[in-house]
Amino acid sequence: MRKPATLAAALLLGGALPAWAFDYARYQVTDLDQLMAQKRPKAGVDLYPARPMKLKVALAGYAEGCESGLLKRSMVMAEIPKDQVDALAISRCIKIRSPKGKELKIFIQDVVADFLPKEVPLGSSITLYAVHLFTSPKGPGLLVNEFSTGDAPPNAEPERAANDAT
Repeated sequence: MRKPATLAAALLLGGALPAWAFDYARYQVTDLDQLMAQKRPKAGVDLYPARPMKLKVALAGYAEGCESGLLKRSMVMAEIPKDQVDALAISRCIKIRSPKGKELKIFIQDVVADFLPKEVPLGSSITLYAVHLFTSPKGPGLLVNEFSTGDAPPNAEPERAANDAT
């Protein structure tokens, strides 16, 4: 069910991928507490070229509407074609909690956000596959492309793997 939207995201955020599967291996394990502790700009934003990150966190809040203008401008500045960025549905954010208990609001693709309430109870541990596009005075600007609820990537789950594309 997620194939069309996540396929678009795969092509946008990861370049054209060989095959129709999500490339879990390109996401590097990242400590959210260390990421949040990094120096932040006093004003404006620091931009990054869509750095893929794998984060183990707790889900603290389901998706709510949020302003994604800065995120989409950052994607264009990361050389993702504007027409492709405009076609990607990103209008919501989730709240996550780091292992040390720090909370952060991050962007999530709308199609991925729809699955969270069905698969992940609030407070549960979750692995997020996200890209780091910017850091603002408020913290890192992350976009979630996919998630898994176990230690292993969901590619072991046949139906989800067939539908995943980023």
